[in-house]
Amino acid sequence: MSFNGISTAQRKAFFATVRQAAREQGEQAEEYRKRILREELGVESLSDVARGGDFDAIMARALADCGEHLKALGYSMGSLSRIRHLIVEAATQIVTAKDGWSGTAYDYMAGVMIQSGMVKDVPARVLAERLVSDSAWLDFTEPQLKRLLVMLNIHLSRINGRG
Repeated sequence: MSFNGISTAQRKAFFATVRQAAREQGEQAEEYRKRILREELGVESLSDVARGGDFDAIMARALADCGEHLKALGYSMGSLSRIRHLIVEAATQIVTAKDGWSGTAYDYMAGVMIQSGMVKDVPARVLAERLVSDSAWLDFTEPQLKRLLVMLNIHLSRINGRG
């Protein structure tokens, strides 16, 4: 079930966290909620919050304001994790479609990252081995990873005859 873009479970988690964070910040819950929506997302209403990255951003903020830094980090990584999954999926589809490609999707991604200038002074094989680990993705910003995803999706659409 959904309420204004976020699920009922997300809504309950958010309001519980907001009440705790507001107490920690010495504010009224309603004032605090409106302030973090404006500061984090530039919106005025919870109805403008999407389930994915938007929800992660406001939860990360509220949890950090509560002093729950480990939980906040988990939400901060949520968006990056989703983007990473999409990147790996696109690269896997590309290497599957490539005749004669003997490397892995990680080898392909490493090559694209190096060619595009995202990574410098790291051998492709070393980078590919690092990309298997979740922690390696923390070296990149969300905009960088979104650009990589766009590049892969463009290539994938060309392979599939849509581009």
